[in-house]
Amino acid sequence: MRQTGKVIETKGKKAIVRFVRSDACGHCNACFHLGSNEADIDIDNVLGAKAGDMVGIEMHGKSVLRASLILYGIPLIALLVGAYLGSLQGDLYAALGGVLFAAGAFFILRALEPKFSRMTEFKPRMVEILDQPEASEPEGGTNDGE
Repeated sequence: MRQTGKVIETKGKKAIVRFVRSDACGHCNACFHLGSNEADIDIDNVLGAKAGDMVGIEMHGKSVLRASLILYGIPLIALLVGAYLGSLQGDLYAALGGVLFAAGAFFILRALEPKFSRMTEFKPRMVEILDQPEASEPEGGTNDGE
């Protein structure tokens, strides 16, 4: 998954990049939403981009798939296991077991979130600077042949 964004601000080795969210983004909440279609993301500034630069950011498809499986698959499996175990006692216990196991999985994943956020596999990365502001012109302007 590849996006193009504009560097809004740099803070040491980090950059804040604003981009237009695509349909592929879904509602993963990996970035700060500004509105219905724009988002800011805090990313490692490995290319030394400056404020105003247009950059390409990328997240591998396998990483997106793995994150989705963790985020949705584990609670779903917990729900099914809880419902099955509860159903051994009755219908009410099936519903209660499913909800409790899914909630438990949610809280476990929430507790592990700091560990996941330190993993570089699930972080988008800056891959190229597409456009730099024109700051390299000589102070006297361009030579028009005058």
